[in-house]
Amino acid sequence: MRLLKFIVKLIPSCVIALVIVGCASIDVPRVSSQELAVERQLQLERTLTEGFDQITRLHDLLWPLVKGSTDFCRGMRTRSLGFRHTSPLSDTGRTSVELKARESIFNFNNRPVIYAVAKGSPADLGGVQANDRIVGVGRWTWTAESANNFNRSLKRRLDSAIRRGAVPLEIERDGERFNVELTPELVCNVDLSLKPTLEVQARTNGREIVVTLGMAERLDDEQVRTVLAHELAHCTSGHISRASVNSGLGLMFDLAFLTQRVWLGGVFSRLSRDAMSINIEREADYVSMYLLANSGFDTSGRAEIWRELADEVTFRSSFFNTHPYSPERFLLLTKTHEEIERKRKTGEDLVPNGMRLRRN
Repeated sequence: MRLLKFIVKLIPSCVIALVIVGCASIDVPRVSSQELAVERQLQLERTLTEGFDQITRLHDLLWPLVKGSTDFCRGMRTRSLGFRHTSPLSDTGRTSVELKARESIFNFNNRPVIYAVAKGSPADLGGVQANDRIVGVGRWTWTAESANNFNRSLKRRLDSAIRRGAVPLEIERDGERFNVELTPELVCNVDLSLKPTLEVQARTNGREIVVTLGMAERLDDEQVRTVLAHELAHCTSGHISRASVNSGLGLMFDLAFLTQRVWLGGVFSRLSRDAMSINIEREADYVSMYLLANSGFDTSGRAEIWRELADEVTFRSSFFNTHPYSPERFLLLTKTHEEIERKRKTGEDLVPNGMRLRRN
């Protein structure tokens, strides 16, 4: 009780001290709210532009992989035109500052905008370009009166048209309209997104590959493609499901202890998941080289990425690692390249050892 009374008496003195310390001893320049708003807008536009530039680059790098790996991703294939678009209505729920920034970047004029076209895709071969506006799908046409419904329903309409076959599009470019007909191409059904953080990471949930801005900025195109192939290998090999099964085995032990009123914080779930994770990562490294080879890319030099990304932690092997350490990954990719080259010379199918593919 005495301690509490002492603390209560001390509070006014602390407040006064904080006010005195917080007072500036020098006269710093003042920033007006208007100046702050302008600079905030400029920085947001720059950040969003950089993000869209990188996702455009990633989309272009991933396209030949998802196109060339369809034999590996049976059960998760789809047809695609090879472009990405965004609409004004996709911005609902965002701040007014972000809405203004996106409008400044894309100049929507209440129309959907194509912002990425993969090289060699049906869209690219059909003459579609970045910054084109989609104003028609078949007989369904954009008008000022139907703009909101058109923007909102475009993805669903496009997906439906792709499932039927050739897709007739009406495109607007520089104020003029023209028609194209694009034939969708069979690809692995894997989505792609960019995480706006400077961490150097990439991951997947089995259906979507997520690459950080830090990873994209640090690596050159072919290094990024090596990372994308690794994540795609996780998708095509069903690694996420296997990791869940491994975690479930450990969960049984956690629950067994829980029945005895002992909760260990899920330690067995994590240990069983991580114990198999390192083998799954090795397998993804191995399979990724075959995905690259089957997509028409040279696999020599791919191992160099693990010298580029090596740090003090990845130099050491440990029981608690969830990934192979970088020297091992370098050597694994090197040996896989040599294995692929031997198969090329002998005319063997470029299929990972132990894997069977049904081609059709």
